[in-house]
Amino acid sequence: MKNIMFRYHNVFIRPLLAVFCLVFLLAYSQQDPQITHNMFNRFMYNPAVAGAYPEFHATLLHRNQWVGVDGAPTTSNLNAYAYLSQIQGGVGINVINDKAGMFSAKTVTASYAYQTMLGQKHRLGMGLSFGFMQYGYDGTWVTPDNTADQFLPDANASKSVPDIGLGLYLSHPDYYIGVSATHIVPMEVDFDGVAVYNQARHYYLLGGYDYDLTDDFSLRLNMLTKTDGVSLQTDYNINTFFRDSHWAGISYRYEDALCFLIGFEVANGFTFAYAFDMVTSKLSTQANGSHEVFLRYAFELDFVGRQDTRYSNLRYP
Repeated sequence: MKNIMFRYHNVFIRPLLAVFCLVFLLAYSQQDPQITHNMFNRFMYNPAVAGAYPEFHATLLHRNQWVGVDGAPTTSNLNAYAYLSQIQGGVGINVINDKAGMFSAKTVTASYAYQTMLGQKHRLGMGLSFGFMQYGYDGTWVTPDNTADQFLPDANASKSVPDIGLGLYLSHPDYYIGVSATHIVPMEVDFDGVAVYNQARHYYLLGGYDYDLTDDFSLRLNMLTKTDGVSLQTDYNINTFFRDSHWAGISYRYEDALCFLIGFEVANGFTFAYAFDMVTSKLSTQANGSHEVFLRYAFELDFVGRQDTRYSNLRYP
């Protein structure tokens, strides 16, 4: 999507970019939002993460992508999940608001993940999410001669469709690996015959490994690969932790961005993190980078069972 948007941005004037964001989102691009803090926010893409760790987790994330480009994407995510021993699994809720140009996608899903132990230290989660997505066209566009464009939806038009996701997540005190899919049953969103949005199923593969350097310092290697069956993108990340409460890291997103991350525990259970993406694609001549803020609050629930040897650590979401 980034290369396509750049080529058209050089041909047409800047105000047209909002329309091209809509057109290319509808036709060609990966549709799920992109974030840099994916290693700390795995539940956003994988419902099987719910209940994999002992605390109640609440996460708030906001991303401004490609600052300086008109109509560039912005993403907000609020999610929360917890393990409930009574149902031997985790429950959670995921709310996403993604906007690019005049086009927006709002998602609300609820999740359940059955959690079971495999041996003494491995835990397997099998998750299902169900909810709704609302697609909207939040703006008014007229052609240069001030007439309405008949090929764009009416201003503030919106359509809602159901949404289903699936995931598997295997965790261990030293590593994790997960696979998931969103939009299991792709829907066609028809804006009254004027424009059609074709949902695409998305697949995710994520993994991470911890390596203790000393009693105070450790490294975590992370990877996230995502694809819609047409294009594929991978994030590679390494974070250095100090006493599990402060960290700094770097990520590389192939043909897209070099990302710098920093975070720390503000208070007991409350975490703040920030990421800056330095654009490395051709869009770098137009964009001033991307900014992302991540907040998380985690606390233990008294009624969570401890007999299943679950573990807690800031390096784990």
